Amino acid sequence: MLDQRMRQRKGVPDGGLGKRPVRRRISATEMMRLFQQEAEKQRVLVKKSDFTQARLLFVIEAVKDLLSEDGFSTLLRAEGLDTMPRALAARVYGKAVS
Repeated sequence: MLDQRMRQRKGVPDGGLGKRPVRRRISATEMMRLFQQEAEKQRVLVKKSDFTQARLLFVIEAVKDLLSEDGFSTLLRAEGLDTMPRALAARVYGKAVS
């Protein structure tokens, strides 16, 4: 009985909705396909991360430019909008986040 339980745990889940997953052996071809799918997911994640990083750098530079204008800073203070999240301030002013 213990041997049978150990054998059932080897492989990948063969999931079904609302059912207890049944585990089955995985072939080399299936393993390669799964690996390629995961690698593609990682490539997409890296692309999204690079895009987000570029967009963040653009926003940081835009905020820096706006804050360098005295009129804009005065307007923010007058409207009570002269604070920003600590992480953003750290990037804008180049200080460490504490």
